[in-house]
Amino acid sequence: MVKEPQNNKRTRGKEKPSKAYRRFKTSQASIVARHLISPAMRAKGFAQTEIVARWAHIVGSDLAAATLPVRLVFPRGERMGAKLTIRSESAFAPLLMHKSERIIEMVNSFFGYGAVAKLEIKQGPLQRTTRKPQLEKKPLDVKDEQKLKMLVGTKEESPLRDALKSLGELVLSNKNAKT
Repeated sequence: MVKEPQNNKRTRGKEKPSKAYRRFKTSQASIVARHLISPAMRAKGFAQTEIVARWAHIVGSDLAAATLPVRLVFPRGERMGAKLTIRSESAFAPLLMHKSERIIEMVNSFFGYGAVAKLEIKQGPLQRTTRKPQLEKKPLDVKDEQKLKMLVGTKEESPLRDALKSLGELVLSNKNAKT
């Protein structure tokens, strides 16, 4: 006597389940953080949190180091012609005034349409971040060079192999340096 499979809630009405059912799935930290950050960002006028998260990508690292987006206010009922408020150190504000049109262009380029029409600059302190000095490649001794060749291999040249070799040289040349 052959037993027939029982119909359960997950497979009822389907012949084959498309994926195995998993109750506890891992998810990206950015997705989880977006749900936590989005309400706070919306309170400050940022409909999309990406403008704050990708500020350095939008305006460049030199401007991002001296500026911080604070508020984005759209006219009532519209999604164009917004006023973007930026905080900067007081010494950097005159330079920002000269670059304001360029900043508006870069932000609008990020959005894909003319979202921002005005730029307001508020002077105030920014949160200081400490930068680690960039590590330099130092010449490897013979032992480390042989170890690297053994790990990476010497068969065929490829971009991945070259990148791994470069990373290995950097790590092995700075293994005793304090970070």
